[in-house]
Amino acid sequence: MPVFARIVLIVTCLGGGVARAEPPRVAIVIDDVGFQWQLDQRAMALDPPVALAIIPEGPLAGYLARKAAQQNREVWVHLPMAGLHNDNCQSGLTCLNPSWGPLSMRNHLVRQLSLVPGAVGINNHQGSLFTSDARAVTRLVNAIELINRDRSRPLIVMDSRTSPSTRLEQIARRGGLATLSRRIFLDHSDDPGDLTAAWARLIDLAHREGAAIAIGHSRTATLDFLELAIGELVAEGIDLVPPSALVVPSDRAAPGPLLLGPAGVYPP
Repeated sequence: MPVFARIVLIVTCLGGGVARAEPPRVAIVIDDVGFQWQLDQRAMALDPPVALAIIPEGPLAGYLARKAAQQNREVWVHLPMAGLHNDNCQSGLTCLNPSWGPLSMRNHLVRQLSLVPGAVGINNHQGSLFTSDARAVTRLVNAIELINRDRSRPLIVMDSRTSPSTRLEQIARRGGLATLSRRIFLDHSDDPGDLTAAWARLIDLAHREGAAIAIGHSRTATLDFLELAIGELVAEGIDLVPPSALVVPSDRAAPGPLLLGPAGVYPP
């Protein structure tokens, strides 16, 4: 039995064999796309439900977004944001700044979206400082709501969860936006054993909860792994779907501007 099939069999048994009306679903997003021609081409060769999160200022961003549209592949704006300990803000990327107001954020987002035509939403690149700041996140949600007024398909917000204190998903959902949240990082390291363990956790989550989103990166080890693993995923009866198929509805019937509480914290 192939190694990936054994993994799926084991975690299915550990999941308790809970019967579900629909098969489990998994979405996979490849982050940091737009800079490495050979690796990004390999990402584009993965099964079409695998989504690409493209850094807008990457030299290949526009080309890859248009190519993905020809494949009916979902693309996301992988939006650089300020980090707590490290980020790419000082090395050429324009990061979303926590001090900006909603209109400045809106104008920045419009520019970034123009560089990734057809994007269905945004997910954060780094950004542990930004996403932990409730005031900054609230302004971002207000900026996205302004943009959505002119879109036939509202932007989705995917929280990459680069920090345990992130507020991005919570505030976006309360602000009337459709949201998603990463559950598994596939490649905290390039070690094959770590990749295999992360994949097993992904399969386990899908069986236990019905759906799960994994993020990987445009790296040789990750792509080597996925080129083999995805076939086993489909063979074991787990549906591979684009991330938008797993959207969580907002907490509000109608979107609108959010208000900050007196202490600058989003009200409960």
